[in-house]
Amino acid sequence: MTRRAVTDTARLRLKLCGAAALMLLCSACGDGIPKDKDDEDGGDPPPAPVAALSILAGDPTIEGTMDGAGTAARFKSPRGIAIDADGNLYVADTGNFVIRKITPAGVVTTVAGAAGTSSFVDGDTGNARFENPMAVAVNRRGTIYVADNLRIRSITSAGRVGTTTSIPIGSNVAAGRVTSVVLGAIAVDANDNLFITNSYSTRRISGGDTLMLEGQSVVNGLTGVSLFEPRGVALDSNNNLFVFDLEREISRWNPNGFIGVNNMITLAGAPNARGSSNGVGNAARFEQVVALTVDPRGNVYAADAINNLVRRITPEGVVTTVAGSTRSTTLRTGDLPGSLADVRGIVTDGKGNLYVTSGNAVVKIRLP
Repeated sequence: MTRRAVTDTARLRLKLCGAAALMLLCSACGDGIPKDKDDEDGGDPPPAPVAALSILAGDPTIEGTMDGAGTAARFKSPRGIAIDADGNLYVADTGNFVIRKITPAGVVTTVAGAAGTSSFVDGDTGNARFENPMAVAVNRRGTIYVADNLRIRSITSAGRVGTTTSIPIGSNVAAGRVTSVVLGAIAVDANDNLFITNSYSTRRISGGDTLMLEGQSVVNGLTGVSLFEPRGVALDSNNNLFVFDLEREISRWNPNGFIGVNNMITLAGAPNARGSSNGVGNAARFEQVVALTVDPRGNVYAADAINNLVRRITPEGVVTTVAGSTRSTTLRTGDLPGSLADVRGIVTDGKGNLYVTSGNAVVKIRLP
């Protein structure tokens, strides 16, 4: 064999070895095409949650006292609802005179009070009694505050029920019109200041001192007054207060602002105008907003009773309806807007979900 033939043969062997090495490398590394994370996980990314209305716990048409999971549990005219840092819900089960807890999985237990017994007793949660629990709020330490007739009650994480403060009333009230001044809504800020509403006032209670934001400190001579109308109140992450005020508007109050006549700024609605129209600012109409909640983006959500709607108010004052059919009397689950009945309480988890008391149930609204 000539030297040229030997050289050509060596070159051929080198090429074959290089090709084999390249094939081995490709086999070890795959097909060499970059893959994104979804391909590595074996499929497309999961679809976004579908906007919908569903029952978390209870049955909207059946009253009862039973603890349990999901629709096996029973409530009786639940009203206020609040959420803690772990996603547990707390419900003022008004008709049963108790406070209930709902886990994120929908398991319902009784926190304090005795079903069917209306009374005023402080003490351990098993022995404590409530007269007329209307609304609840939870602070960062897990203390639950309850608006109970003319008192604010507290339930500590250690299982003790106490009375935080009582609300003063004027003359001619105890003679049969107490129901006109009982507390309708409650909120608590990061500094444990409490904000409460009834038919005649909005107040901030801090360390035992009361500041009137609107209305009257005491009410005298209640002959001929209207029936009790609870009004919603809520706080955002900056401690701005939102309230359905005495003129039937949703207003914002900044705790760092001036205390005086003009300390509340109207966000939406018109003075003493009723209705269900969506719109911007004073073009929108509400009927009776009994509860409010605020999401991390500053959107306010309103439980608009009588209309039986859930309304959204943006920071710019744009009002839209996100759930419910105007003046519906039945609950319809499924795709939004669905329908709601006897809307009484609302809270957001800050993750795109709202929880609403409707009839004898607690419903979950997944927003788009």
